[in-house]
Order: sequence, then C-alpha cells, then structure tokens
Amino acid sequence: QQAVAAVYPALVRIHVVYEESEGGRMRKRRASGSGTIISEDGYLLTNHHVAGRATRIVCRLSNREEVEAVLVGTDPLSDLAVLKLDLSTRRDPQGKLTAARFGDSDQLRVGDIVLAMGSPAGLSQSVTEGIVANTAMISPGGGTLLDGERVGELVRWIGHDAVIFPGNSGGPLVNLQGEIVGVNEVLVGSLGGAIPGNLAQA
Repeated sequence: QQAVAAVYPALVRIHVVYEESEGGRMRKRRASGSGTIISEDGYLLTNHHVAGRATRIVCRLSNREEVEAVLVGTDPLSDLAVLKLDLSTRRDPQGKLTAARFGDSDQLRVGDIVLAMGSPAGLSQSVTEGIVANTAMISPGGGTLLDGERVGELVRWIGHDAVIFPGNSGGPLVNLQGEIVGVNEVLVGSLGGAIPGNLAQA
C-alpha cells in the first residue's frame, strides 16, 4: 500500500494527436498511453512510441484534471520521451503536483516483487503485481521500426510478469519502496518488458 500511495498520484493518462502520411496526404491520428510525473514543476516521462510524434498532447492527471503538455525531448532508440505540463492550463496553476522518485534499477534481482502501474483506459488507473524474471531481456526481433529507427533497439529490458494492460505503455515499474525502477514498454509473450529506470533517469 505504501508503494502504491507514493506513485499513484503521479500517474498520468496521455492523449496525443499526431500526423501520418497516407496515400500522399497527411492525416491526423489519435493515440494514448501512460506516463509518470517526475518533478514538481511538471516534467513527466513516457515512451517515444506514445508521444514522440505528437502535434498535440493532453494529459489527464490522477484527479481527472486535463492539462495540456509539450514535448521536451524524445529518443526512439531508447523509446523514451520527456513531456512538460503547461501549468498555465490548470484550474489552479499554483496547485501542487505529486512527483514520483527513482530507485536504483541495477539493484533489481530475479525474483524481486515489482508493481506495474498505468492509466490504461479512460479515467481508470491500474496496478498489477509480479516478479522480475530477467534483468537483461533482449528483443527477439530487434525492436519495432518507427520513424526509420528501431525503437528500443539499445535497451536491455527488465522482464517481469506483472500484467500490462493495453494503454499502460509509458507507465512506471515500481519497487516495494515506491520508487520507479522501470518504464513499461512492451509485452513479449507472457512477460512485460520495462526500460531500466537508471537509463530512463539519465
């Protein structure tokens, strides 16, 4: 319960609009995923494949408030993106944000209990429990091709069996101390793959 309480208020549902070429025309598409507020001034962490191509981003906070955000930086090779909430679009621009903190993902061992958190559907938030199955899992297919890059190609995932729901991409993998130790990215068979928290923090 303590671990959930530390991170749950920092979970964000991310809604994006992006443009994609189709038949010689640019068409607008919609997508969504999860993220985590990592600083009290409104920076948040998610996946590149969630928000890296976005032209418009709206984030739904844990209190159901919708806040606009901008893309600060993105890296397809690690499949990470950093967003910044536009606090001027909040109901109370001076309102305090809850930020999650990082732990040391290098300390994870096979068999450790971890929690996969996210905001997978509508207003809902979820938390599932599992154990670390592999601390250096490699993609069998070499990653997913997106924007000419093999997304996640440089990553050795933390493999775990906590259930990852559709839309949980970009949400945090959390240890029992309530610290971010990974960023959930993929599902390979029955195992989830999370980008190590130390890589994400760097």
